[in-house]
Amino acid sequence: MIKSDIRKEIINNLKVTNHNGLDKIYDNLFSRSEWKNSNSVAITMSLPFEFDTKPIIRKALRDNKKILIPKVVSKNVMIFIECNEKTILKKSSFGIYEPVKGSSFPINNIGLMIVPGIAFSTETGDRLGFGGGFYDRILKQYPGNTISIGLPEQIYRQPIWKVDDFDQKVKTIIY
Repeated sequence: MIKSDIRKEIINNLKVTNHNGLDKIYDNLFSRSEWKNSNSVAITMSLPFEFDTKPIIRKALRDNKKILIPKVVSKNVMIFIECNEKTILKKSSFGIYEPVKGSSFPINNIGLMIVPGIAFSTETGDRLGFGGGFYDRILKQYPGNTISIGLPEQIYRQPIWKVDDFDQKVKTIIY
């Protein structure tokens, strides 16, 4: 199957699935050294069919961590902007909420990056993204800790999609 077909199938499955039992996933994340040792966390605002990132953001703020939300600024460029409870977010053309304004946070200063995706391979660390290549470009230059969180419908032992040379792996997958 080609990547676009796999994306459609998994997204359709996620839209009709009950997402109960996420507390164990959140607890797993919050107990990890990557979380505990990080002063800043880069994370997206989740889409309705994805696992909910709001509890992660709230916990990070309670733990006095900087929250960095991505913003697409051009066809090939995404930056991370520090956000808090007062930050104004607006839905982008991709349907994802992004900060309206703010300055770019240096990628090398991000302590932990929670990387979104459609599918994840637990044995290889490969991920199938949304198709824009934004995270692949970021991950190529990001030296820090990466974690992806997947629901059961998104988890595979081996990739069922073609892994391209430009696809970047994540270090840890929580599911």
